[in-house]
Amino acid sequence: MKLRILAVAAGFVMLPAIAGAQTPTDTTVKRAAAKDSSLEAKPVPPSDGTTCPWGCPTSSGAAGLTGPQFLALQQELRDRLCGLRHVTGRYDAATRAAVRRCAAKLGVANNPGAVLVAMDVGYGSGDIQTSGEE
Repeated sequence: MKLRILAVAAGFVMLPAIAGAQTPTDTTVKRAAAKDSSLEAKPVPPSDGTTCPWGCPTSSGAAGLTGPQFLALQQELRDRLCGLRHVTGRYDAATRAAVRRCAAKLGVANNPGAVLVAMDVGYGSGDIQTSGEE
């Protein structure tokens, strides 16, 4: 019995030494540089709002819609589970398929503008420029 107590006491005495040996002496953390943290000059956005030097897809809109209208359309397509998972700002194949699916659900023409108006999120038919794009 005394031997067990002595062994446990010796373990408690050694515990700080063991814990100290496990801590690294070099506490500096080396991290990789972020993708955009280069030292090169960054482009300045134009003040006229006509172009986007970063390739912003929604700065001029897509599918005959303005930028805010197109983002609202993509967000609603995502939120209404029409098959769109990500709001990208691009009128890509996934967005076309989601427009087609939601147009069938809502009973409107297979047109991004018609789908946006039918979703009733604040845009009326007078707000949307009619175009032949699908």
